[in-house]
Amino acid sequence: MKNIIFLVFSLILLSCSESKTYTPMQMFQMAYDFDKSIEEVRVKDKADSINCGMYPEGCIPMSPKRFKIRLVEMIVVQYRSEAQACAAAKKLDQYYVRNWLLDDVKGEPVLEDFVKKVYSASNPRPDQECE
Repeated sequence: MKNIIFLVFSLILLSCSESKTYTPMQMFQMAYDFDKSIEEVRVKDKADSINCGMYPEGCIPMSPKRFKIRLVEMIVVQYRSEAQACAAAKKLDQYYVRNWLLDDVKGEPVLEDFVKKVYSASNPRPDQECE
């Protein structure tokens, strides 16, 4: 009986605590719920592929992907932590949300509007600390 109470209590705590990360599926589902026309852009030419070597430290291998939103492309990159995603966004002058860098967004009004509405993403200030 004690084990069942402990299990139930643990599940309640887990469900109540806010995670500081989004999974790839959560990121896609949030975007898809907002705009059903979103699509992943598959590259045919290896020269057009993206990888973690193009991004600051903390990028999760195989995570960078291109997505087309309202006919404009952006790159999403998963990081190990929110602090690393923030630092990458700050270095590249782009947007981030939790553990994700949203690249090629700044200066594209359609994408800026999208990431702010869907993810409440932000573009860190140069003097902002990433914790």
